Amino acid sequence: MKWNKRGRELDKRAEAIVKEFADRKQIVLFGAGQRGAELRKILEHYGIFGGFIDNDPVKQENGYEGAKVYSLEAFHERKITSWIAITASDSNVGVIAGQLENAGYKREADFWHYEEFIKDIFPILSFYFFQKLFVYLAQISVTERCTLHCKKCAHACHKVAMTADDMKLDMAKESADFFFRHVDVVNEFVLIGGEPFLYADLGELIDYIGRNYREKILTFAITTNGTILPSDEIVELCKRHRVTVRVSDYSDTIPKLQPRYDLLYDKLSEVEVIAWKTKKEDCWFDYGFEEVDRGGNVCQLVGAFDRCRTDCREIRGSRYYYCVMARTVPENMGWSIGVEDYLELKDLQDKKILFEYQQGFSEKGYVDLCRHCRGAEAPQFLIPAAEQTEKAKESQGCIQVQ
Repeated sequence: MKWNKRGRELDKRAEAIVKEFADRKQIVLFGAGQRGAELRKILEHYGIFGGFIDNDPVKQENGYEGAKVYSLEAFHERKITSWIAITASDSNVGVIAGQLENAGYKREADFWHYEEFIKDIFPILSFYFFQKLFVYLAQISVTERCTLHCKKCAHACHKVAMTADDMKLDMAKESADFFFRHVDVVNEFVLIGGEPFLYADLGELIDYIGRNYREKILTFAITTNGTILPSDEIVELCKRHRVTVRVSDYSDTIPKLQPRYDLLYDKLSEVEVIAWKTKKEDCWFDYGFEEVDRGGNVCQLVGAFDRCRTDCREIRGSRYYYCVMARTVPENMGWSIGVEDYLELKDLQDKKILFEYQQGFSEKGYVDLCRHCRGAEAPQFLIPAAEQTEKAKESQGCIQVQ
């Protein structure tokens, strides 16, 4: 979206949302499961979680993770005026929306689908009602080097040599400083790569962020491909600062990774570090960076950006990137595009400018990579997950475990 009224883009909508919420005060989640548990954590941080609604009689009887679970009928009978966010699985969203409408609830007045609530409604509520700038997901990419050499890597890390320089520790600390100077609450703050366990200063960075900013982070995480066992020092720091280690499971494509996963889980579980493994990834989205060219039509590029609205922000020094791939892909591919696709935080005086940028507003209304990215259409183009390049296979270097 292009800035037309910089600093005032969302004021009118926010006024209506704040006025309506002032009479409700709480948000109830329809769907007591993983997605609901994540949003519950956010809402509890703000003191506005009002319980669950779920169609499962067992959950209605026993509750879910210590929280009350209503049936829709029981919720309706109590005449509770809370807003409702649908946090069920995608396959059940349509059915639940129909239930709510049949019971007299109106979409975008009484209830919202999860995506629209977490991307549009809640950030406005946080900023205008609670005076807190909320970010759903932000990352520091500490290294572009990786122990795997995957075709179609979403960050183009397969183009980066193992001898390439990593982010300097001072810059990594500065990145956190600039981010948290302006941001009050982040749902998930992630150290990523490449493979972050290659980063020599990872322990010191974890400790720095943990000591200075942990209270602003709901989930502090590291995303790894599981090929490297972290040192005892790093594991202890992960425990101390409540760092979740997210492991991308590529064992369907690379079976010999499974023993490494087992070793990693054993090491983390010994000291009770939270380890979260993704479902086995048998396919990835093909973003089409080397095939797609949308041309230079600004309307088409703004449309592609607005349809995508990616969640993945990156902070790099004082530069805040709306789309992490808009920085990593051109840089790692050696393309001279997107060099100004960031918001400079160094001299930022008005936090509302950052809020609007976070919500998708900018001078151009898109990032240069939109020209070469499938964006929202990428899920229609599936490829094998973590398939190794021929170069990696020839060198037997696709798993450089340490």
